[in-house]
Amino acid sequence: MTNRRVVVLLPESLLEEVDKVAQEEYSSRSAFIRAAMTHLLADKRQAEKREKMVVGYQKMGPLNLELAEEGIGQDMQEIDDYMESLVAGEDY
Repeated sequence: MTNRRVVVLLPESLLEEVDKVAQEEYSSRSAFIRAAMTHLLADKRQAEKREKMVVGYQKMGPLNLELAEEGIGQDMQEIDDYMESLVAGEDY
């Protein structure tokens, strides 16, 4: 991976906070900024995935409900058949 130098303009107060944390927890200002950018980008990707999942669940909701209702109906019929066989003393 090739590193490139970039110029970023920051307010003095923000730069002071960055330098303080970078000095305490990172090897350099650059390392801190890389970590912050990586974290922010990961959060953004995660938010985009969640948004896509919401749309997917909304689109699939009616189908999922229909399938669940069909499955419950079939399960209930099997339970009714089983109960009838118990009452009649038959092997299921």
